[in-house]
Amino acid sequence: MRKLSTVTALTAAGILLGGLAVAAPATAVESAASQTVTATYDCGPYGTTDLTIEASTGNGVVAVRISTSGGVAPADIPADSISATLRLERSAGGTVAFSGTANDAAAADQPVTIGPLTGVVSAGESLDSYIPGAGSTEASLDLNVLGTANTCDAVTQQSPGPIIV
Repeated sequence: MRKLSTVTALTAAGILLGGLAVAAPATAVESAASQTVTATYDCGPYGTTDLTIEASTGNGVVAVRISTSGGVAPADIPADSISATLRLERSAGGTVAFSGTANDAAAADQPVTIGPLTGVVSAGESLDSYIPGAGSTEASLDLNVLGTANTCDAVTQQSPGPIIV
């Protein structure tokens, strides 16, 4: 196994944040319903991007996948080496976190698959972009790619609307 330099890891994390590319992953839960929404996220020095969030529900568990239209691995990315937490806001208040360390292995210059990330919710819940307010210490999206931590914050609500569980 070859070691990646810190510069390579930072580059990998930056490119993934600025443009996640997701292939069709296997479903982690039995899906009773599937919904796809988009929202704009600000990833700081890596720019602003529209993320597509695909949510599948079943048995009180929601599995989400996140993607954008661009972004490839600048170096080999081993399977299950990207950890991510996506936070969505509950209409009744508070947030729910969808977390996981799930990605397919990706060779340099190939798309990277992230997800499914899972979280437990109640039937009937309405989930939308978590837009951090003043003084918030939680990010909308936390990623750790090859040991490098990065964050993105939602700047818009989801379109066409919230995810209904």
